[in-house]
Amino acid sequence: MILVVLFCCVWCSTLVEAATAWTNVDGVFYNDKGEVIKGALSKGIDVSYHQGIIDWGKVKQTDIEFVLIRCGYGDDDIGQDDKYFKQNIQGCSENNIQYGIYIYSHAINTEMAKSEVNHVLRLVRETNANPTYPIYYDIEANEQEKLSNDLLGNIAETFCNKILEAGYKVGIYSNLYWWNNRLTDKRFENWDKWVAQYNSSCDYSRQYNIWQFTDGGKVPGIPESVGVNILLARECSVSGHTYALQSVIKKATTTHLGVATYKCKVCGNNKKDLIQKLKKVSLNKGSFVYNGKANKPAVTIKDSSGKVISKLYYTVSYSNNIKPGYAEVKVKFKKLYKGIMNKKFIIKPAKVKLSKIVNQKGRMIKITWEKSKGVGGYEIWYANDKKLKKGRKIMDVKASSKAIIIKEIKQK
Repeated sequence: MILVVLFCCVWCSTLVEAATAWTNVDGVFYNDKGEVIKGALSKGIDVSYHQGIIDWGKVKQTDIEFVLIRCGYGDDDIGQDDKYFKQNIQGCSENNIQYGIYIYSHAINTEMAKSEVNHVLRLVRETNANPTYPIYYDIEANEQEKLSNDLLGNIAETFCNKILEAGYKVGIYSNLYWWNNRLTDKRFENWDKWVAQYNSSCDYSRQYNIWQFTDGGKVPGIPESVGVNILLARECSVSGHTYALQSVIKKATTTHLGVATYKCKVCGNNKKDLIQKLKKVSLNKGSFVYNGKANKPAVTIKDSSGKVISKLYYTVSYSNNIKPGYAEVKVKFKKLYKGIMNKKFIIKPAKVKLSKIVNQKGRMIKITWEKSKGVGGYEIWYANDKKLKKGRKIMDVKASSKAIIIKEIKQK
């Protein structure tokens, strides 16, 4: 005869789905890959006579928030004035568009730099210009390539000091190669930096103020391609904004997205962002063996994007988590979220220790065991094969019992 017995215990029980390239969406700028541009604040353009006659009224209707206007190039010579400078200054002023000014330098010594200062200041006076952005010094001319880095620093310092003395903000413009290899004197850290790199991101590793990402932009009201720029918070240009929650417009739930506003703790930039829906509660352990103590598995909450939600946004409580049976975790949300999510886990009885199994004349079996704590009863399975399939029967036994006799045994 083959008899297999299975002994069991029983118990009583944020936004943006697709951002348009180079645009501001609720305070956040995205590049052509849909990636956030670190430290971005606003978008602007730079113009010269190359762009032709501009309809500034149409430009005003776009998302362009500032303009950097070329006044000319080189020494203080009327023949080197930009022929559309006055017209562009007037157009920005009449349409309340903020602007700055730049000059393309050909200086190879400090005396030439002084002449270029005079060039800028003369045109500022003649046009009654009132720039709210810096006056930028464009250093990258072919004749400047042979100059030492120290002399380039001297030329820039001469220009910048004179512009500052005249009461204007000042900065330096150049391309990424020049910033990395030529404009390396520590004095360049004293002035605003405008970096040109035509790319999806700017690879300049030091802090900077403006990034020119293309010279092929298309803007309504401008007949030719134009340089397009992103204004950055200098202190956030490398590491990005550090946002703190400002206000919750709508809390997220398991079925609805939320909306909140945030403010950069460094530069004060504001943004509005979606709060992703609550998605999933996970426990680090789904089952326990009864030990007489409260069981509290660790909880992880993820939103609909797969991001782990901080413990700052919910509280956790446990119920029925001591005795064998189904216990429950209750997660109650707060701040950015509202609602409750529950998750069950199981507490199994401690393993039953059999004291003795006695075969009484092949017709009955007596089973005795040590009583287990915390159980609401026992379940005994028995059959005539090892897989508990042939003739399987199940018996329910009270929790107070410590022995049972199985009589319905057929001899094989």
